[in-house]
Amino acid sequence: MVSNKFEIEINASAAQVWQALTNTTVLDKWMKNVKVETAWKAGAAITYTCYDENGDVFVWNGQKMVWDGIIKVFEENKEFTCSYPDKSTGLVEESYILETLSAHKTKLLQLQVFEQQEVADAYQEGTLEMLNLLKAYVEAHHHV
Repeated sequence: MVSNKFEIEINASAAQVWQALTNTTVLDKWMKNVKVETAWKAGAAITYTCYDENGDVFVWNGQKMVWDGIIKVFEENKEFTCSYPDKSTGLVEESYILETLSAHKTKLLQLQVFEQQEVADAYQEGTLEMLNLLKAYVEAHHHV
């Protein structure tokens, strides 16, 4: 197994970052090409589906970009971890871990686990783009 680790500081509270990560209505506002279906609790199924500009399920390297997983950890304002048992997209597990730096600053750590290095490498650009979209949305929409 190989992993990717990303850290980003966001000028917002942990609660505001948490809402952007785990509230389907808010997710739709900043992650426009991905739809999420889940009950947002530990043990719940979770499905992320990525769509192309035509509204079709996005295909990358011959694989439909649909992540079917299980929420393993769901600790409000702290950690959200999903596992993907079918490993169809090459992603085995991912975690979002929040650390409060101050009342209005949060560090977000994202960890991803893969079976193959080339898949881990291929995820890096998209993950960084997603984290930057998250940061921009939360910082533009939070109120101090």
